[in-house]
Amino acid sequence: MLPTLPSLTDKLAIAAGKLSAAAIRAAGAGLGSNLPGRVARRLSPGILTLLGGQCRRGVLAVSGTNGKSTTSGFLYSILRQAGFKTVHNRQGANLVTGITATVVAAANLECELDADYCLFEVDEASLPVVAAEVPLNAVLVTNLFRDQLDRFGELDTTARLLNKGILHHHSLAVLNADDPNVAQLADGCQRSYYGIESLAAQTDTACRSGTVELSYCPDCGAEYKYNLLFYGQLGHYSCPFCLSTRPTPQVAAVEVVVGQSSSRFILKTAKESIAVNLALPGLFNVYNALAAAALASSLGIAAITIADGLKKYTTLFGRSEKLIIDDRSVVIQLIKNPAGATQVINSVACNPQGAILVAINDNLADGRDISWLWDAEFELLEKHTGPIMVSGRRAQDMAVRLKYAGIPSGQIIVRPNLHRGLQEMLAMVAPDQTLWVLPTYTCLLELQKILRAMGYVLADT
Repeated sequence: MLPTLPSLTDKLAIAAGKLSAAAIRAAGAGLGSNLPGRVARRLSPGILTLLGGQCRRGVLAVSGTNGKSTTSGFLYSILRQAGFKTVHNRQGANLVTGITATVVAAANLECELDADYCLFEVDEASLPVVAAEVPLNAVLVTNLFRDQLDRFGELDTTARLLNKGILHHHSLAVLNADDPNVAQLADGCQRSYYGIESLAAQTDTACRSGTVELSYCPDCGAEYKYNLLFYGQLGHYSCPFCLSTRPTPQVAAVEVVVGQSSSRFILKTAKESIAVNLALPGLFNVYNALAAAALASSLGIAAITIADGLKKYTTLFGRSEKLIIDDRSVVIQLIKNPAGATQVINSVACNPQGAILVAINDNLADGRDISWLWDAEFELLEKHTGPIMVSGRRAQDMAVRLKYAGIPSGQIIVRPNLHRGLQEMLAMVAPDQTLWVLPTYTCLLELQKILRAMGYVLADT
């Protein structure tokens, strides 16, 4: 089929999108990661189809509840290491408007997009919308946990949306074998699985706990039994009443070691094995790296290139991002649902002397329902000795949650104003301590503006 030639309207849409992005940044009103897409789509509703169809090797999508940004960041690093020119929505604007803004920014004024791959992090509910506008060669799904119930409803609703997006083009589905909610997706499509096979004996047991989620066999409805459970519902499972069981992963991590500030594992593909080192803590980041490796392997990228790409990964906006502020070490990690927050808390609990700032908002982008705070395992901080500050619109609610988690009242500091709270915490932190900042999404955006005013710039902003 001959490529569609751009019209004058398409060219005007590109120009208007670029102009609006420049104006937003010049005014200091944001990153220009969404509105330019809205502007371009208003002028040319088919602009994403026009530009996305120009990728020489195709379009890749990363979706799921947790880890989308980090996984796509890992994959972007691997694709760069392999020599591919890739367009990627690194700022994390994962609705169709943000994805459109990304390709508009990358295109020239003649509506030409010079890219081998388009790599899109895609919101779960937006996957069918994006798939309707641009063919998705492969869709990677990280996991499916309860998240923003006021927006998504229960997990079966999210699963249906993901299925619809994958089935639209019968895309290659790269799926987490360890998550029974994910492993059953994309029936009838080509599927490739990844999973963790074993943990090394020296993995810090304090970094391996977490909330357990119940999961059920889709064939008979019985509760799955586990012979190895990592966290949530992720692990090695089987149904005690029928033949349903965890799929065998084509790409696996073995001998996983999770430390306080880094991780390592052996990556096994169908043809190769290689050691992988990550400068990030947490089993959840091992899963993110493994997912990216699985999709890269399906593209024919060699294991040594994958390992080099993972090693050269640089953190994304608010995702285990490390800063040095006034000689103090600061780690910023977005939290937004029980499973993800619990895994972050696991990492923090490995450093009991550190200081913690938890910033909770309940704006639309965060999810209005904050009941998830009661399902996140803040009890892991019970032995934490450093100061814990709560901030944001729901600071008082977070303080109550910490009290019920066993944190002494005298250890909890309530500062709804995030700017004031951050300044106080930086003054409290000793040079040899780490300040962990755990914000919800709109608190992260506010934090970005505060830090910029202080002379610090977060990744991709």
